[in-house]
Amino acid sequence: MQASVLTPIRELISEALPANMQFKPTKDFYQEVGINKHRFSKILRGEIQPERNELHAIAGHFHIPVHKLL
Repeated sequence: MQASVLTPIRELISEALPANMQFKPTKDFYQEVGINKHRFSKILRGEIQPERNELHAIAGHFHIPVHKLL
């Protein structure tokens, strides 16, 4: 069995959620952070680097200090 590798953003999101809770983005989430579904998926997979304003929006949504994402 292969362990899944967490990107830094995915790891921080996992840490911000209650134990054993998996994050499933909703339409409201995408609207709140201003990132579309396709782009957010690429950010989570580490395929593209998020812009600074996107990092701020993600951090604000999950109540993560922004400096942890920079």
